Amino acid sequence: MLLCASAMARTAYEGHGGNCVAFARDATGIRLDGNAASWWPHAEGRYERGQQPKPGSILVFKPYGRMHVGHVAVVSKVIGARVILVDQANWVRGQVSRSMAVFDASPHNDWTAVRVQFGGSWGTRENPTYGFIYPHTLPASFGETIVEPQQDHRRATAHAKHHKEPRERVAESDHATKRHAAAAHHRKHKEPDAKLAYVY
Repeated sequence: MLLCASAMARTAYEGHGGNCVAFARDATGIRLDGNAASWWPHAEGRYERGQQPKPGSILVFKPYGRMHVGHVAVVSKVIGARVILVDQANWVRGQVSRSMAVFDASPHNDWTAVRVQFGGSWGTRENPTYGFIYPHTLPASFGETIVEPQQDHRRATAHAKHHKEPRERVAESDHATKRHAAAAHHRKHKEPDAKLAYVY
């Protein structure tokens, strides 16, 4: 993975395989300068920022590991509360990657830590992020070249469900317990003769 240095040249964004900020700028119309990580503070007062993904928004990665100046990726689709697809440049060295699955690994579902699916695996690396920058309007061409990923969406969604908040799992468990109790109560107190029940 290479560093995402600020863009110096303007060409069609498909040609920005080695530059994540140039790709994100041309794909979304968001006009920010500087290295990837600096986009978050530079967006203050110019673009809305938040912790929920939307198609066309830009996920901003914090500097971490080999990403000394951070990274940016464009949200192409929201699959669920914890899974999105992104288009990005230079996650794979020198290439534009389409519809890569990203899993929200943060404890509070605020997208402050993510895992990126690559080669059918989520891996163990959690990448810290700032959040999302939202464009004012998207270019008319946005989404025209979106393609389905090679990874299985169902696998990504199943992974997200498995790693959901503990309180969500408890709530689901409580709901299932109540359903079972109601069914048992119904069986215990059903009509003595089921045939008579249908007559009336």
